[in-house]
Amino acid sequence: MNKYEERAVRERKAALRSSMTLWTAGLALIAVVFAIIGLSSGAPSQFWSRAALVLAILLLALRQISRRLRGRTPRAAEPDPKSRLNLQ
Repeated sequence: MNKYEERAVRERKAALRSSMTLWTAGLALIAVVFAIIGLSSGAPSQFWSRAALVLAILLLALRQISRRLRGRTPRAAEPDPKSRLNLQ
């Protein structure tokens, strides 16, 4: 991969990371709004258990996606230069 392709990949990953950050912030804001609504209306315990379950699933999914975006591609193993046989 040449330097221009690597740059394009880095820019695409940076855009995805910033998008994920915005989505996470938006989901956190929605969770806070639902918590305020639930507290003001005296929601039953079933509401809180379902909300916690949905929030946990969303956070786990976002964590896995961010790990995939952060992960580096593995490079091919290179032989030791001292053990390489030069036939020139």
